[in-house]
Amino acid sequence: MTGTLPHADRAGVSPDDDNRLHRSLGTASLSAITLSSVIGSGWLFAAYNAAKVAGPAALLSWLITGVATLLVSLVFIDLAFRKPLSGGNVRWPQLASGPLVGAIIGWAVFLQAVYAGPSESTALTQYAGKWIPGLIEDDALTCTGRLFAVAVLGLFFYVNMFGVRFIARVNNVVTAVKVAVPLLTVGLMLASGFDTTNYEVGGGFAPYGISAALTAVVGSGLVYSFTGINAAAVLSGEAANARKTVPRATFIALGVAFAIYVGLQLVMLFSLPTGQLIGGWHGINLKSPLAELASLIGLVWLSWLLLADAVFSPAGSMLVSAGVKGRYTYGAAQNGILPRFFAGVHERSGIPRRALLLNLSLGALIILLFGDWKSIASSLSFYYGLSYAAVSIAVCVWHAAEPSSGWLGRWSSAVGATSFVLSGLILYWSGWEKVRVAMPLLLLGFLIHLWRVRRGGESGFNGVWLVVLLLALTGISAVGSFGGTGALIAPLDSALVAVLCGIGVWFGRRSGLAWRKNQQHEEV
Repeated sequence: MTGTLPHADRAGVSPDDDNRLHRSLGTASLSAITLSSVIGSGWLFAAYNAAKVAGPAALLSWLITGVATLLVSLVFIDLAFRKPLSGGNVRWPQLASGPLVGAIIGWAVFLQAVYAGPSESTALTQYAGKWIPGLIEDDALTCTGRLFAVAVLGLFFYVNMFGVRFIARVNNVVTAVKVAVPLLTVGLMLASGFDTTNYEVGGGFAPYGISAALTAVVGSGLVYSFTGINAAAVLSGEAANARKTVPRATFIALGVAFAIYVGLQLVMLFSLPTGQLIGGWHGINLKSPLAELASLIGLVWLSWLLLADAVFSPAGSMLVSAGVKGRYTYGAAQNGILPRFFAGVHERSGIPRRALLLNLSLGALIILLFGDWKSIASSLSFYYGLSYAAVSIAVCVWHAAEPSSGWLGRWSSAVGATSFVLSGLILYWSGWEKVRVAMPLLLLGFLIHLWRVRRGGESGFNGVWLVVLLLALTGISAVGSFGGTGALIAPLDSALVAVLCGIGVWFGRRSGLAWRKNQQHEEV
């Protein structure tokens, strides 16, 4: 029996809307959708950005990111097994921890949904500038380039209006190409230009310290590069047999993506001509990183293929992410973070069209205001880290209440707790520059909850532990060694954050169980 929590209707689940969704996705389609979500603009830029920030220690960055992603993937699988829901990454935290946590996390996930399309669209436009004049000037999108990116975004949102089965069929072909080109790139470039002398010339394994490798996890877009890994779980409400298909699809996508990303990082570290390292790893300057690197080592034809795929790959991700992120917004509307109007599902197509149109409108605004892949991707990574932490707590609560119902069995709580601590560290390692911008935006979720309480729609503050944790994390970041004043030196600052998050697990689990108990008493 799948897990249930009391007062599901008040927790944001609307059977009428959920029943209009089409449950037709199998393992192959979910695997392709997840892979297409993961292999997007990240493979074009993340390895290059990580090399610039951390040098060879970028390999450590990928290892940390891979472990964190695996733990989070297990958490999502467990939750999808217990209760398959579309937009579950928004709805599971509220079902497990109450409306306050649901409001903050729902707001964070909504921000992800709004930012995701622009990140792919700007990456596509940046590479398309090699073919179409007038899109880029001084490494930034021109006004024409931004309008082009908005038009591309609109096209892919329009295609998603036709239904999930149509998108799945198209995406199966798209994914095959998106996986083949990076694998071909890794094989050919390592065979043609592998040079271990870069290790010594660049200053050894960690020329800028281990802290640079930790910063790269978020700041260079590594976390962002894996953000689509929860696609199968997020679409579990539309899976034919979620208990079997979601785990299989998630593990297939994770294994393939991790192999590709590590391979690309090796390419960027050891296929780069040594002459490029005169100014150190910080000094390398490649506008279209992989394509220019292919030209530098004599694979000109591959550089042209990469330029073409650099447009095709983000386009494929945008095709899928527009739909997946529409479920994020759908889940936020189901939770009450957004007006119920945006939770409507078009009966014939089974698509939450109003949620898609909201994402398109706000995404277009973001492109016009920012138009830079790295700034958008790093902002996204922070919010993904927070949502990963929230679903980790949800697993701990659910396991304590129903220990026999999860996919992970007796390991559910341990995996959830470890994932939460690691997610908190990733948030801290993103640096004070991002924390000080992201945290005030997150507190808007708290204000949304206060507004709902004032209107009489919600009651209680069982999730206040999350607000306290976020404020404490902000304070440590301000005085820590990752862009703060440095008064709290490494590694004491990271150790303090880990302990703080460990305490957060205890309070989060206790708070969620208390909320559950209160709801059961109300039912009686």
